[in-house]
Amino acid sequence: MISDKKQKIFNLISLSIIIFFGLFYLSRLIYFKILNDKKIVYSDLLAEQIKQRTYKYEAIPTLIEEDGVYRFANDAKNNYVKFMGYIWRIVKVNDDNTITIITEDNIISLAYNSDNFDNSQIKNWLNEETFSNSLDTSYMTTTKTCLDSFDSINNISCKKTNNFDISLLSVEDYTKAGATNSYLNNGEYFWTTNNYQNKYWYISNKGKLGLADNSMTYGIRPVITLNSDTKVINGNGTVDNPYEIIEHNPKTLKDIYIGEYLTLNDTLWRVVSKNNNNIKLVSENYIKDENGILETYYSDYNNEADIDYENSLLYYLNNTYYNNFKEKELIDKDIFYTGGIDSDYQTIYKSTIEAYVGLLSIVEPFIYDFGNVFTLSKNINNDLGIFVIDENKMLFEDTVDSLHYVRPAIHIKNDVNIKSGEGTYLSPYILGDDNNEES
Repeated sequence: MISDKKQKIFNLISLSIIIFFGLFYLSRLIYFKILNDKKIVYSDLLAEQIKQRTYKYEAIPTLIEEDGVYRFANDAKNNYVKFMGYIWRIVKVNDDNTITIITEDNIISLAYNSDNFDNSQIKNWLNEETFSNSLDTSYMTTTKTCLDSFDSINNISCKKTNNFDISLLSVEDYTKAGATNSYLNNGEYFWTTNNYQNKYWYISNKGKLGLADNSMTYGIRPVITLNSDTKVINGNGTVDNPYEIIEHNPKTLKDIYIGEYLTLNDTLWRVVSKNNNNIKLVSENYIKDENGILETYYSDYNNEADIDYENSLLYYLNNTYYNNFKEKELIDKDIFYTGGIDSDYQTIYKSTIEAYVGLLSIVEPFIYDFGNVFTLSKNINNDLGIFVIDENKMLFEDTVDSLHYVRPAIHIKNDVNIKSGEGTYLSPYILGDDNNEES
């Protein structure tokens, strides 16, 4: 009996020693291989550096190799890329070392209004509108896109493909990344490229896959593919230090990217679009007054965009708000899109106004970044109907006398100097001459 007891104690002590040394050497492995990786000489090619920086001995793998394709999966945290003013997530390194990436957030929301991706207005918007024109295509190649049709997530396939300059995520890529439990679940509704008859697969704000009629409006997260010779000039792929692949040090607003940030009128603004003369900005804050966030109506009359009608939001923006703007000499009077919503998004462009201050239409980037706000897009069949972005950042029709918040939009001159900043949310551009320059 005593011998058995001693044996049990010996076994327990031995097991404890084994566990202790196992944990000790595991901690040293993690320290030397992960935390102390400064001695590693990384490839300057993005595709190769991705493979170097993602470790094969992770308890839950975040980079999975399959037939020469390296896919990010699960709760990946080192697959961020900064490119042309947007933050992207790396989806996979393809077998030819090209890199497929997707925007971290929805850019806009649209309906398919088609039973196939190739003929849809989503494909047209992605490849023909402001977003495509904002990208440097010399860094890009075409994206192989899965277009299979299936009625159940048990039948997911990728046999039918086509190549597009800009595309969307496929259901296959979403599920292979880990679906609901993956980094691709960003808490927003967004479309995929796959359909079944007149319905398309989408991702819900909970990360669930579902089928919805092609007339429904859901988010658009563009997908592009970077060339195999894309090089890293800075960063390590984390959210605080994303990979950077373009040297970008603009001196004036003419050279900044769509999606970048700047400070104006003591608030933060984001670049929506550019032309030869100015840039279009939208506020990253709701308008505030002495009572806090301003909650107001669009009009007490109808949904026409009339800057001269005193009981309208546009009158307030172009008088009270504009006159109190600290740098209003920088603001250009320019075009805002006021067309109504039809089955074709391009009807938005059929009607415009000229104003100093306006709102965004539903087909402009970043309109869905904030909830409970008015747009300039109206219902063409109901003169009391105006479209708003609701609390869930979804498109919603309301009446013109309903109360919502306001995100103003303006155009400012593009020859203004940049004093400092990096154009990011946390380090926006500060305008003005650099006082530290030698005279």
